[in-house]
Amino acid sequence: MSHIEEGKTHLVFNGLPVLLQQGDLSAAAQHPCMKLLHQAVVLTAKQYDGEVRSSYYTYYGVEQPANTGLALHIPIRPGKPRGEAIPRGIGLVVDETGALKFLGDPWAVDEHFYQQVQQAIVQKYTALAHMAVLKQMNYQVSSQQLDDQITITGGSYAA
Repeated sequence: MSHIEEGKTHLVFNGLPVLLQQGDLSAAAQHPCMKLLHQAVVLTAKQYDGEVRSSYYTYYGVEQPANTGLALHIPIRPGKPRGEAIPRGIGLVVDETGALKFLGDPWAVDEHFYQQVQQAIVQKYTALAHMAVLKQMNYQVSSQQLDDQITITGGSYAA
């Protein structure tokens, strides 16, 4: 039987739960963590030839809005294994403590692939956050992705 699964992360976004509970999505979208999370999901969507929507769906097609407005959908594509698609999407939800969770119905999705996509989002978010901090410290920052690894290089140059 199909059901919604919850994937937990160690990412916690302070100050964001209040904005989400108030339903102030425009203010939530301006939160620095949300900007980075949005970028991470968009980059992951490009990596897997997917798209970002605001909701995910149950097996029965019932729409489930993600409180972040972010849900990654990877459609079934010719030439790709059926298990490497997430056609119902996976929603990114911030709970009342600020913890990021993934919610979705992984029926007929390869378990390893489902976890790999979640890890890719977290990895990209973490890399983007580190780069943002280095830039605030006036470092020159560059990044490179090879396979499943992201390398960040930062340097401070004396004038």
